[in-house]
Amino acid sequence: MMEFLEVFEQIIKVLKRAERVLVVADNRPDGDCVGSSTALYQWLKREGKDVTLFYNGDLPNQYRFVDSFYDFVKKPETFDQTYDVIVTVDGGDLEHIGIHELLPRAPKGYTLINIDHHSTNAYFGDINLVDINACSTCEVVYRLFEYGEIQFDDKMATSLLTGLYTDTGNFSNAATNPIGMKAAGQLCRYGARHSDILKHLVTNKSIPSVRLLGLALERLQYNERFDIASTYFVQEDFQRLGVVEEDARGIVEFLNATCGHADTIMLLKDPRTGVIKGTFRSMNRDISKLAESFGGGGHKKAAGFSIPGRIEVSDGKAIIVEAK
Repeated sequence: MMEFLEVFEQIIKVLKRAERVLVVADNRPDGDCVGSSTALYQWLKREGKDVTLFYNGDLPNQYRFVDSFYDFVKKPETFDQTYDVIVTVDGGDLEHIGIHELLPRAPKGYTLINIDHHSTNAYFGDINLVDINACSTCEVVYRLFEYGEIQFDDKMATSLLTGLYTDTGNFSNAATNPIGMKAAGQLCRYGARHSDILKHLVTNKSIPSVRLLGLALERLQYNERFDIASTYFVQEDFQRLGVVEEDARGIVEFLNATCGHADTIMLLKDPRTGVIKGTFRSMNRDISKLAESFGGGGHKKAAGFSIPGRIEVSDGKAIIVEAK
């Protein structure tokens, strides 16, 4: 951890000196992304900064309990403003974050800070705080705050605990580490609303979303050669059950935590847009490289990809048909 102390110091100084800051979340935000970006935003706002919270994707409604969730903006003209600092969180590169075409619009003179934990990070910032051994970006932000002796409040604590919770699969997957566990305990001391996290992310599931999990279990297949268990959804499944794609969140983590026979879980989703979305989870294998081979990325135990094509079903098995 010693190698990060100089970077911590540099980031704290730059952010404390800044007057106008833009915090940018990844364009496919999960709990870790929402948690780390809102925690930074809440601290900077408390410091009296003129701070904007931006994303260029679709925010999962299940994270609406996180303070500042409704402060996110999605206006391209946000990048026409002048900023002292632009901070990206939980994104491996500018294209994945969704601002590769927007960032050139921002007037020059800003410092670009890149905070992440994915092993496929492109180190695109003027300052890069990337710890691939961290269980989540929220762990990285927690340690940054700790180093800067920044006082935690219940809002910041809830945001960070959300990311720790989701990226470790409820502290059950291989990404779970002692630092993350210790941080979770401290965040509860600081007032993190653990009951809100459980209510919105674990319990209180609708009957249709539980049926969606049953469908995933029914279709589960095991490939002994590659030691991968896989399942799939197509758009018609969501329509028939009266659910949306967001309701499938958490299923791959559940399978990863319960399918002890398989090292790796793969979930495929075909929204019938001509692009198949794939998600990997693993207990022991570094699947970031596997995802990267499909044009995706992520970190060692959790990664994803998107490929052109569609899913067709034959004899109860999913077949990927490449786009022509």
